[in-house]
Amino acid sequence: MRTFHLPLVTLLLLLVTTSAQAIVLVAAELPPYVIRTQQGTPSGIAIEIMKEAANRLGEPLTIELMPLARAITQTVHRKDVLLIPPVRSTQREHLFYWITPLLDDEFVIVTDRRVHPNPLKVKDLPSLKVGTLRYSFGQYLLKQRINLASQTVATEELNAHKLQRGRIDAWVAAWNAILYNQHTGGFSADELVRGETLMRTPLYVAASREFPFSEGRRWQATLDEMRKDGSLARIIRQYNYQAPE
Repeated sequence: MRTFHLPLVTLLLLLVTTSAQAIVLVAAELPPYVIRTQQGTPSGIAIEIMKEAANRLGEPLTIELMPLARAITQTVHRKDVLLIPPVRSTQREHLFYWITPLLDDEFVIVTDRRVHPNPLKVKDLPSLKVGTLRYSFGQYLLKQRINLASQTVATEELNAHKLQRGRIDAWVAAWNAILYNQHTGGFSADELVRGETLMRTPLYVAASREFPFSEGRRWQATLDEMRKDGSLARIIRQYNYQAPE
C-alpha cells in the first residue's frame, strides 16, 4: 500500500508547487506605465493592468523593476518572464513573443514655450538639440526617420529638467510620459508646446520567443476580456491618461 501512495503523494505535491509558482513580470521603469514607489511595490498603469490580469488567472505575480535597456536584455534571455511595456518596432520584432497590446500612446515632439513658441515638425529637428530616453522608441524613431542622433538620458524626468534649463531644444517621447515627468519634475504642462506626432503606437506585454505559447494565449485572452468588460478603461482613467483620439 505504501509503495502505491508514495508516488501519488509526490505527484500531488509537484502539481501544487507548479500551480503556486509566481509569474515573473519584468517591468521597465517608465512612468506613468511603470512607477517606482517609496514603499517598494511598483505602481503605474501597466502594473495595475497586469495585477488585475494575474488576479483573474489566479496566479501570484512577482515584479522585477529595472531600467528599460536591462529589462529588454533580461527578457530576451529568460524564457519564463513577461515584459511590460515595450513598443513593437521592426528593430525589436524578432526579439520577442508579442502577446497583446495593453494601451495606446503617441510619440510627439515638445518644446519649451519660452524658447520655441511655435509647434515643431520633424523637418525642424536636425539643426536642434533633441532629447530622448536611452534605448527608447523615441530614440529609434528619430534615427529611422531622419537619421538623427539624439541626446539620450537614463530617465524621462531628466529630459524635463534639460528642456527647462535650455540644455535641449526639443524632447521626443510618448505624450503621457512627457506629461507625467513634466509634473514630477516640478514643471507645468502649460510650459510645453506640442509639435508633430511622430507615431501613434500600442504598448505591449511581451515575452521571450521561447515563452510557452499556451501560457501567452491565457494572458492574451484575459487581457482581451478586461478590454471588453471595461476594466482596462477603468484603470486607465484612474491615472488621468490621455489616450489618443
